Order: sequence, then C-alpha cells, then structure tokens
Amino acid sequence: MKQVGEKKTMTDEFILEVQDLKKYFKAGRPGWFSRGENFIHAVDDVSLKLKRGEVVALVGESGCGKSTLSLTLMGLEEATEGTILFEGNDITHLNDRERKSLRQRIQMIFQDPYESLNPTQTIEEIVSEPLVVHGLAPSLDERRERVRRALEDAGLKPAESYMQRFPHQLSGGQRQRVVIAGALVLEPHLLLADEPVSMLDVSIRAEIINLLADLRQSRGISVIFITHDLGTVGYFADRVAVMYLGRIVEIGKMIEVLESPQHPYSQALLSVIPVPNPRLRKKRVILQGETPNPIDLPTGCRFHPRCPVAIERCKSIDPQLIELSETHRAACILLAK
Repeated sequence: MKQVGEKKTMTDEFILEVQDLKKYFKAGRPGWFSRGENFIHAVDDVSLKLKRGEVVALVGESGCGKSTLSLTLMGLEEATEGTILFEGNDITHLNDRERKSLRQRIQMIFQDPYESLNPTQTIEEIVSEPLVVHGLAPSLDERRERVRRALEDAGLKPAESYMQRFPHQLSGGQRQRVVIAGALVLEPHLLLADEPVSMLDVSIRAEIINLLADLRQSRGISVIFITHDLGTVGYFADRVAVMYLGRIVEIGKMIEVLESPQHPYSQALLSVIPVPNPRLRKKRVILQGETPNPIDLPTGCRFHPRCPVAIERCKSIDPQLIELSETHRAACILLAK
C-alpha cells in the first residue's frame, strides 16, 4: 500500500490524476432477467486529470455516478479498482490516520446546507470544528482569526456578526456560505463541490458560483464542480466532463463542448438549457425511456437504448473515448466511422 508521503512520477502540472477508477456496490443476488451480475456499476472505468487552479464541471443526470465519484475521491467510499493520485501521492487505499491527514488538503462542499450544519452549534463552533479535529490553531485567538478569515472569504462580512448565530437564523445562501467557510478554514488545495447551488433560489446561485470563482483566483484552489445543469457553470469552468451510467462519455474545454458537443447525450443535455434569445434556440432533444439498470447494463454502448441516432452496431460495440482534438474527447461509435 502506498503511503501519503510516497511519491509517484507525476508532473507538478496536475494536482489530481484518476486512472481507470471503478466503484461497484454489492446488490445481492441477481434477478431473473439479469446476466448474472450482482453489482451496481456506480463508477465504471473513469479517468480524469485536474490541473492546479483548474475548474472542471462534472455533469450528468441524477444517478449517473457523479456524487459517488466525488465520495470515492474524498475517501468516503473505497475504490473497487483503479488509481487516484493527489499531488503526486497514491491515495487510493489509505488507513484512517493517513486519510485524516489528507483531508486537510481535500475538502468537500455538500449539496444540502440545511442538513450539513449542526443546528445546536453556533457558526463559530461549526467553522472551527475542523481546526479542532486536526489539532490546528491550538490557541483560541488564532483559531478565531482563522474562522473570521474563512467566513469573510466566503462572503459573510463582517464575520463577527455571524459567529454567535445558529444555522436557523441564516438564509439558505448564508448557510451555504458557512458550509464553504467550513471547507476553507483548513486552507485546502482541492474542493469537491457536490451540487452546491441546487438547493438555493435562482437569485442566490450566481452569488455562490461567483464566490467559488473568486476563491479559485484568490487562493489558487482547484475545483471539481458537480452539477446536472450545464447552464450554471458555463462561464465558470475551464473544462467539462459529461457522465452517463458511471462513465465519462465526453470531456473537453467548456467552450468546445458548449459550441460543438459530439456525443448524442451531451447534445441532448445542451439542447434543454434555457436560451433567452429565441433566435438562438435549438430544437430540444428529449430522451425517450428510462436510464438503464446500473446492475444489468446494456450490451455495447450503454446509451444506445435511449440514443436518437443509434445504429445496429451500437448494440454490440462498447465505444471508448476518441481524440477529437488536443483537448476534446468523446465516446461514440458513430464518431469512429
């Protein structure tokens, strides 16, 4: 087993490198109509690189594996197969002590600010708890100063007016800022933001996204932003990775994917983004049927049962990512013709 401090060959350009990552969950005995598989393929052979200071948007429908991928990267779920490198270290399988040390540098922003805050603690106690757990800033004055700085960096100014409040005394947007402050107080290098704006009013979403963009600039933090809505991160992310049934089916620079999506699933996702100018609106692609069972995956391309342009070959050939340009890849049998 690799230790946290054990180095592997890796350029300083990348803070995170995921190679052939899989996360399967046991699903009991196979059903009558399955092919003998008894695992949920939540994350199925995902490879991804993240540069220092880069923002990658991870998009897809609910149940496609986005959150499971983030939990596995965080170490809250154990990887079934594959490798996760963080800052040159293999962190795929760590013990509790090593994992605790790692979490000073990788933090997660959870989806629901109403559930992720302890209602019996003050804001100061909530944000300072990570410092106490990790034994940082032992003096009260030093700890309070780091809490104050984290709250103000998260947009809660002046911090002193929020420290003694309880979560129920804050708005939804303010609660999400407290969650972000709790992640920032450890001064992490990587943030995993799991649908951080989905529970907020539309008017507040832009404020939180702008906040994350500012933190990326001021602190040089790398961000994986998980969302089902490409419209919320179009101007914020550098690259976008589109997931379907546990796999990345298209990845590239945000502008390239927005202007010229190549995978039929990406095209369908982009077609339903609201466009204010009616002259620029495109025909919506409404996918038919339900997402296939992740226990009993379709043969060939796993998107073919819902794909509007599927051909006979799609039922037998499982496509891999194809290089479309230096920065753009997609997985589709039709692209290989």
